[in-house]
Amino acid sequence: MKRSRMMGLPLLALLAAALTACGSSSSSTGGRPPLPSGVEVRHPAAPIGGTVYLNLLTESGESVFQQAVTAGATSTAVNVNPASWQGPVSLAQPVESLLPAGAEGVQVSAPGTRVLFLRWLMWQDRNSSGTRDPGEALDLMTHDRVVYAAGAVNVSFTTAEPKMLQRWQLGQGWGRAEHFVYLPLGSDTYRRSLESQGLQRYELHVPTPITSQ
Repeated sequence: MKRSRMMGLPLLALLAAALTACGSSSSSTGGRPPLPSGVEVRHPAAPIGGTVYLNLLTESGESVFQQAVTAGATSTAVNVNPASWQGPVSLAQPVESLLPAGAEGVQVSAPGTRVLFLRWLMWQDRNSSGTRDPGEALDLMTHDRVVYAAGAVNVSFTTAEPKMLQRWQLGQGWGRAEHFVYLPLGSDTYRRSLESQGLQRYELHVPTPITSQ
Protein backbone atom coordinates (compact mmCIF):
# COMPACT_ATOMS: atom_id res chain seq x y z
CA MET A 1 0.00 0.00 0.00
CA LYS A 2 1.19 3.49 -0.71
CA ARG A 3 0.01 6.77 0.59
CA SER A 4 -1.11 9.49 -1.79
CA ARG A 5 -1.15 13.11 -0.57
CA MET A 6 -4.32 14.85 -1.48
CA MET A 7 -5.13 18.55 -1.22
CA GLY A 8 -0.68 23.43 2.43
CA LEU A 9 -2.09 30.01 3.95
CA PRO A 10 -2.84 31.56 6.96
CA LEU A 11 -5.81 29.18 7.26
CA LEU A 12 -3.40 26.41 7.99
CA ALA A 13 -1.98 28.57 10.65
CA LEU A 14 -5.00 27.70 12.73
CA LEU A 15 -3.84 24.19 13.57
CA ALA A 16 -0.29 24.81 14.56
CA ALA A 17 -1.36 27.51 16.96
CA ALA A 18 -3.28 24.85 18.71
CA LEU A 19 0.12 23.45 19.59
CA THR A 20 1.68 26.74 20.64
CA ALA A 21 -1.28 28.81 21.80
CA CYS A 22 -3.31 26.21 23.65
CA GLY A 23 -2.55 28.02 26.86
CA SER A 24 -3.75 31.41 25.64
CA SER A 25 -7.21 32.79 26.28
CA SER A 26 -9.82 32.38 23.54
CA SER A 27 -10.77 36.00 24.16
CA SER A 28 -7.52 37.03 22.49
CA THR A 29 -8.76 35.56 19.19
CA GLY A 30 -12.32 36.81 19.49
CA GLY A 31 -13.58 33.30 20.18
CA ARG A 32 -12.16 31.88 16.93
CA PRO A 33 -10.13 28.66 16.99
CA PRO A 34 -6.43 29.42 17.57
CA LEU A 35 -4.21 29.65 14.50
CA PRO A 36 -1.53 26.97 14.20
CA SER A 37 2.15 27.69 13.78
CA GLY A 38 4.78 25.60 12.05
CA VAL A 39 2.85 25.24 8.79
CA GLU A 40 5.18 24.06 6.03
CA VAL A 41 4.71 23.31 2.34
CA ARG A 42 7.39 21.13 0.73
CA HIS A 43 7.81 21.23 -3.03
CA PRO A 44 10.32 20.76 -5.88
CA ALA A 45 12.86 23.57 -6.18
CA ALA A 46 11.06 26.79 -7.08
CA PRO A 47 12.05 27.81 -10.63
CA ILE A 48 13.75 31.09 -11.50
CA GLY A 49 12.65 33.51 -14.20
CA GLY A 50 9.62 35.01 -12.47
CA THR A 51 8.22 35.24 -8.95
CA VAL A 52 6.79 31.95 -7.70
CA TYR A 53 3.79 31.91 -5.38
CA LEU A 54 1.94 29.45 -3.17
CA ASN A 55 -1.80 29.94 -3.44
CA LEU A 56 -4.48 28.45 -1.21
CA LEU A 57 -7.72 27.95 -3.10
CA THR A 58 -11.25 26.79 -2.44
CA GLU A 59 -12.31 23.74 -4.43
CA SER A 60 -14.07 26.15 -6.82
CA GLY A 61 -10.81 28.04 -7.41
CA GLU A 62 -11.31 31.12 -5.20
CA SER A 63 -8.02 32.35 -3.69
CA VAL A 64 -7.98 32.93 0.07
CA PHE A 65 -4.21 33.21 0.65
CA GLN A 66 -1.04 33.82 -1.33
CA GLN A 67 2.65 33.91 -0.41
CA ALA A 68 5.81 34.36 -2.47
CA VAL A 69 8.32 31.49 -2.61
CA THR A 70 12.11 31.96 -2.61
CA ALA A 71 13.71 30.92 -5.92
CA GLY A 72 15.37 27.52 -5.57
CA ALA A 73 13.67 26.77 -2.23
CA THR A 74 12.32 23.26 -1.65
CA SER A 75 10.13 24.14 1.33
CA THR A 76 8.20 27.20 2.41
CA ALA A 77 7.16 28.20 5.92
CA VAL A 78 3.69 29.73 5.76
CA ASN A 79 3.40 33.14 7.41
CA VAL A 80 0.35 33.44 9.64
CA ASN A 81 -1.80 36.55 9.80
CA PRO A 82 -4.75 35.87 12.13
CA ALA A 83 -6.83 38.64 10.56
CA SER A 84 -6.72 36.77 7.24
CA TRP A 85 -8.53 33.76 8.67
CA GLN A 86 -11.81 35.44 9.52
CA GLY A 87 -13.07 35.63 5.95
CA PRO A 88 -12.45 32.03 4.81
CA VAL A 89 -14.46 30.63 7.73
CA SER A 90 -17.56 32.22 6.23
CA LEU A 91 -17.09 30.05 3.14
CA ALA A 92 -17.70 26.83 5.10
CA GLN A 93 -20.76 24.85 4.01
CA PRO A 94 -22.82 22.00 5.48
CA VAL A 95 -20.64 18.92 5.07
CA GLU A 96 -23.39 17.10 3.19
CA SER A 97 -23.12 19.64 0.35
CA LEU A 98 -19.45 18.74 -0.15
CA LEU A 99 -20.05 15.09 -0.95
CA PRO A 100 -19.40 13.99 -4.56
CA ALA A 101 -22.35 13.59 -6.89
CA GLY A 102 -23.80 10.11 -6.74
CA ALA A 103 -22.63 9.40 -3.17
CA GLU A 104 -24.63 6.54 -1.66
CA GLY A 105 -25.10 5.14 1.83
CA VAL A 106 -24.26 8.52 3.36
CA GLN A 107 -23.83 8.60 7.13
CA VAL A 108 -23.02 11.85 8.98
CA SER A 109 -22.37 11.90 12.72
CA ALA A 110 -23.33 15.58 13.08
CA PRO A 111 -25.58 16.65 10.18
CA GLY A 112 -25.23 20.26 9.10
CA THR A 113 -21.68 20.71 10.41
CA ARG A 114 -20.06 23.48 8.37
CA VAL A 115 -16.81 22.44 6.67
CA LEU A 116 -14.35 24.10 4.29
CA PHE A 117 -11.69 22.33 2.21
CA LEU A 118 -8.81 24.29 0.68
CA ARG A 119 -6.09 23.12 -1.72
CA TRP A 120 -2.55 24.33 -2.40
CA LEU A 121 -1.46 25.58 -5.82
CA MET A 122 2.02 26.71 -6.87
CA TRP A 123 2.42 29.08 -9.82
CA GLN A 124 5.00 31.31 -11.49
CA ASP A 125 4.29 34.86 -12.61
CA ARG A 126 6.14 34.48 -15.92
CA ASN A 127 4.80 37.70 -17.43
CA SER A 128 5.15 39.75 -14.21
CA SER A 129 1.49 40.74 -14.36
CA GLY A 130 0.97 40.20 -10.64
CA THR A 131 -1.96 37.87 -11.27
CA ARG A 132 -2.16 34.17 -12.16
CA ASP A 133 -2.82 33.81 -15.87
CA PRO A 134 -3.63 30.65 -17.87
CA GLY A 135 -0.64 28.35 -18.14
CA GLU A 136 1.23 29.77 -15.14
CA ALA A 137 0.22 27.06 -12.67
CA LEU A 138 3.03 24.56 -12.05
CA ASP A 139 2.20 20.89 -12.63
CA LEU A 140 2.16 20.03 -8.92
CA MET A 141 -0.52 18.98 -6.46
CA THR A 142 -1.28 17.30 -3.15
CA HIS A 143 -4.24 15.12 -2.20
CA ASP A 144 -4.12 16.47 1.39
CA ARG A 145 -6.34 19.44 2.16
CA VAL A 146 -6.38 22.36 4.51
CA VAL A 147 -9.66 21.88 6.39
CA TYR A 148 -11.85 23.91 8.70
CA ALA A 149 -14.73 22.27 10.57
CA ALA A 150 -17.12 24.12 12.89
CA GLY A 151 -17.32 20.94 14.97
CA ALA A 152 -16.01 17.39 14.98
CA VAL A 153 -17.76 15.27 12.36
CA ASN A 154 -17.41 11.81 10.82
CA VAL A 155 -18.78 11.01 7.37
CA SER A 156 -18.92 7.78 5.39
CA PHE A 157 -20.29 7.05 1.92
CA THR A 158 -19.61 5.06 -1.23
CA THR A 159 -19.06 6.10 -4.85
CA ALA A 160 -19.38 4.11 -8.04
CA GLU A 161 -16.73 5.93 -10.12
CA PRO A 162 -14.22 5.20 -8.84
CA LYS A 163 -15.65 2.28 -6.87
CA MET A 164 -14.69 3.39 -3.40
CA LEU A 165 -15.69 3.43 0.26
CA GLN A 166 -14.81 6.83 1.71
CA ARG A 167 -14.53 8.04 5.31
CA TRP A 168 -13.92 11.57 6.58
CA GLN A 169 -12.87 12.05 10.19
CA LEU A 170 -12.58 15.77 10.86
CA GLY A 171 -11.74 17.51 14.12
CA GLN A 172 -13.05 20.90 15.18
CA GLY A 173 -11.15 23.99 14.00
CA TRP A 174 -8.37 24.28 11.43
CA GLY A 175 -6.17 21.36 10.42
CA ARG A 176 -4.66 19.21 7.70
CA ALA A 177 -6.94 16.56 6.25
CA GLU A 178 -4.54 13.74 5.45
CA HIS A 179 -5.44 11.60 2.45
CA PHE A 180 -4.95 7.84 2.39
CA VAL A 181 -6.17 5.38 -0.24
CA TYR A 182 -5.60 1.67 -0.87
CA LEU A 183 -7.14 -1.35 -2.54
CA PRO A 184 -7.56 -4.31 -0.14
CA LEU A 185 -6.16 -7.60 -1.37
CA GLY A 186 -8.81 -9.52 -3.28
CA SER A 187 -11.25 -6.57 -3.36
CA ASP A 188 -12.39 -4.36 -6.22
CA THR A 189 -13.46 -1.53 -3.90
CA TYR A 190 -10.92 1.11 -2.87
CA ARG A 191 -10.80 2.49 0.66
CA ARG A 192 -10.15 6.21 0.95
CA SER A 193 -9.94 8.41 4.02
CA LEU A 194 -9.53 12.08 4.93
CA GLU A 195 -8.51 12.43 8.55
CA SER A 196 -7.55 15.52 10.56
CA GLN A 197 -3.90 15.52 11.62
CA GLY A 198 -1.91 17.85 13.86
CA LEU A 199 1.25 17.96 11.74
CA GLN A 200 0.85 20.93 9.39
CA ARG A 201 3.16 19.70 6.65
CA TYR A 202 2.07 19.50 3.02
CA GLU A 203 3.98 18.05 0.08
CA LEU A 204 3.38 19.18 -3.49
CA HIS A 205 4.28 16.55 -6.08
CA VAL A 206 3.66 15.52 -9.67
CA PRO A 207 -0.08 14.83 -10.16
CA THR A 208 -1.27 11.33 -9.34
CA PRO A 209 -4.78 9.82 -9.58
CA ILE A 210 -6.92 9.76 -6.45
CA THR A 211 -6.57 5.98 -6.48
CA SER A 212 -2.75 6.07 -6.50
CA GLN A 213 -1.20 3.00 -4.91
